[in-house]
Amino acid sequence: MNIDNLGTQLLFTTVPLWVENKDGTKSTGTAFFYTEKSKKEGATIPFLVTNNHVIKNAKRILIELIEGNDGVPDKKLKQRVEIQGEQFQHFVDVENDLACMPFAPILNQFANANKHIFFRTIEPEIVPTEKVVNDLGAIEEVTFIGYPSGIYDHENSSPLVRKGITSSPLWNDFKGESCFLIDAGVFPGSSGSPVFIYNQGSYATNQGITVGTRLLFIGIISETMIRNNGEVSDVFLGLGKVVKSNNLKKFIQKIVAQIDN
Repeated sequence: MNIDNLGTQLLFTTVPLWVENKDGTKSTGTAFFYTEKSKKEGATIPFLVTNNHVIKNAKRILIELIEGNDGVPDKKLKQRVEIQGEQFQHFVDVENDLACMPFAPILNQFANANKHIFFRTIEPEIVPTEKVVNDLGAIEEVTFIGYPSGIYDHENSSPLVRKGITSSPLWNDFKGESCFLIDAGVFPGSSGSPVFIYNQGSYATNQGITVGTRLLFIGIISETMIRNNGEVSDVFLGLGKVVKSNNLKKFIQKIVAQIDN
């Protein structure tokens, strides 16, 4: 494993969610790590992020983490952590279907037990500005990472990587909402997956072909688009609704302002 590879590191930004709801039903989802700077000099605050609809009725949630040694993940050392539903329901943005939980207390518990969790975090610096978004093409290739239908490589604690294209332009608000659609295989369990524009080697811009690698965090999968055909089963349209990442950035900045005060 080349842990220095950017694509490889993206695998460690997510964790699977197994949710037991208050009514006894069970579901799965995806969460990811996002870190914002604190007002305290040199301090950062890590969050675990998913959709509000994934955890809004949760009684308890189970996640799986991986320990690391000398900066390298050890897939044999897995840690499952139980989170009470109300812990994840404290900071929610219902309008944008977002839920965030400060993750430092859990990391500190492991550190106090001399265990070190290996993970990588998404940072606000790769959330594209309005100018960057407006310069994007209407059709961009997208990459998202998660656990569709709860499927993942449990032996290696590794999520699945999927690809697609923007189905509606990122610079438009689809149907007036702060979201866009992607043409990709989005299934239940993918909710909460981070969505990226990840180009390796070269990519197209208004100035032509640029040589290099580009990574932009553009959103969070919120919904699988389904057509009810009036029969027993619904039809998956191969489309996913994605909440724009700038909504998360603003939401977490508000939370950090509360915490710092």
